[in-house]
Amino acid sequence: MQRSEWNISKSEVSSDVGVVATMYGPATEAGVEMLQRGGNAVDAAVAAGFAVGVVEPFNSGLGGIAIMVYHEARTNRTWVIDGTLTLPQAIKPDQFRISDPDAPAGIYGWPSVENDANNTGVLTPGVPGMPGCLLRALERFGTLGRDETMAPAIRHAEDGYPIDWYVCLAMAVNQHRLAMFPESRRVFYREDGTSYRAPMLGVEGDTFAQPDLARTLRLIAAEGPDAFYRGPIAEAISADMAEMGGLLRYEDFAGYEPRIVEGGIAADYRGYNIVGGLDNSGFPTVLQALNILEGFDVAGMEPGSVEELHLMAEAQRLAFLDRHKYLGDQETASIPLDGILSKPYATERRAAFDPAAAGTAATAGAPWPFNGGGTPSDLPPGNAGDSNTTHLTVIDKDRNMVSLLSTLGQHFGSAVVPRGTGIVLNNATMWFDPQPGRINSILPGRRGMTAGAPVIVTRDGKPVMATGAPGGRRVISSVIQTISNVLDHGMGPQEAVTRPRIHSEGPKTEVDQRVGQERVDALAALGHDIEAKEETFSTSYFGRPLAITVDPEGGRLKGGVNQLKPALAIGL
Repeated sequence: MQRSEWNISKSEVSSDVGVVATMYGPATEAGVEMLQRGGNAVDAAVAAGFAVGVVEPFNSGLGGIAIMVYHEARTNRTWVIDGTLTLPQAIKPDQFRISDPDAPAGIYGWPSVENDANNTGVLTPGVPGMPGCLLRALERFGTLGRDETMAPAIRHAEDGYPIDWYVCLAMAVNQHRLAMFPESRRVFYREDGTSYRAPMLGVEGDTFAQPDLARTLRLIAAEGPDAFYRGPIAEAISADMAEMGGLLRYEDFAGYEPRIVEGGIAADYRGYNIVGGLDNSGFPTVLQALNILEGFDVAGMEPGSVEELHLMAEAQRLAFLDRHKYLGDQETASIPLDGILSKPYATERRAAFDPAAAGTAATAGAPWPFNGGGTPSDLPPGNAGDSNTTHLTVIDKDRNMVSLLSTLGQHFGSAVVPRGTGIVLNNATMWFDPQPGRINSILPGRRGMTAGAPVIVTRDGKPVMATGAPGGRRVISSVIQTISNVLDHGMGPQEAVTRPRIHSEGPKTEVDQRVGQERVDALAALGHDIEAKEETFSTSYFGRPLAITVDPEGGRLKGGVNQLKPALAIGL
């Protein structure tokens, strides 16, 4: 028996001048506009980052977080600008009442909380880091001004943009959450309370404008980050939160600054230098899995073969088990980060790999002896990192590279829009264990842990690739496989991001059905507890990676994006 299957692709773009790749067309065009004006990769990424927060409002925006990795080709230096959120000072470790400790709920599978209050509503937001990340990056590394880089975002918010199936679907499926809050309902639905329409079957689509958000963006463009963190925007959010019984206050905003760290976290993989986010991102798990893979001849395996899929699943499983047990905010918990990222520890973890059997009963390892100091935490494990994100990459004419993630947490974050601001606030507490006293429990001021994994790759001081993905914890597995597809198998970026993938972070192994039933059956015969999933336009089972590569010979740029979403790469 045969069934028809999705077989959809996109063309690869190429350029000698510059490439911008984002998850949504208008954001890509905003970045390209900056390159055409003579701006650099940071200018383009900032423009695209602000724009995507307007036109893809369910995944990112001013009320969310962002992490940017920037590589300066001229000096071969790389920086991480960490705009992750911090929890309000007024929040309590036992802020949420557990309704059923044995019934997992939400994206993370934390214990159920009464009224889902840790995922939706005014108690959930933390201090947004996205504006701080983009604006500080622009001040330090950009060449254009705020008025230029923010102009496309302001234009889309003020004049509106055509609603398509992608945005319409996101608004429709989140209607139950947004309808709980009058201001959110007013901003995201028509006057009669119904959803905006995409063009379909002869019906013209709607134009969606956000005038309040346009005014907020204009104020930030005129006055900079102080308008958001120490000015009228912070005051407005604080006042509305207080009136609605929320926790965020002006003082939380005033004390916020993004972290700017030169070098970030880096590791060698087969002679390539891989650089990405900090301890509170998905990047350490990407590196740990690559360290495990480095001991195998991946290049000698057939791409997508049972042998390679099995290896990928096992490397992910081992790295995720360590992530769930040990990783969190390094400033507020004792974490064996150096041990987890060490090559000797990868050698020890690699010994657990059985080429003839799935390690469904595998457990976390013991990285502390490899940590070079530090005290083991006696806190119970957490479940670090998940979200619905957006991602974008840019490489410019000088081969400066940017990889940028941005997210609100869950779709539409907390679902709360403070009056008159147009800003959708994140739902920070979804990232934290509602049970006190654990490695990722709620603490005042604690920094959020995201699965986002922006990555920059160089070799011998020369740019090679910028990549990343949206898709919750599937970000991590999709980035691992994209990197391996390019570096181990020599694929171009479009093929690398389009290939069917596998995801494993515990006993189960999730497989894209496009690998074929024969390979699914072969993996099951190895002992994998298989969940075969069909990826379609509306799903995101395996992450949605995008990538731009630099040809090692002539330096030509190539870009690839997800084939099932309205992601767009443009090469000048």
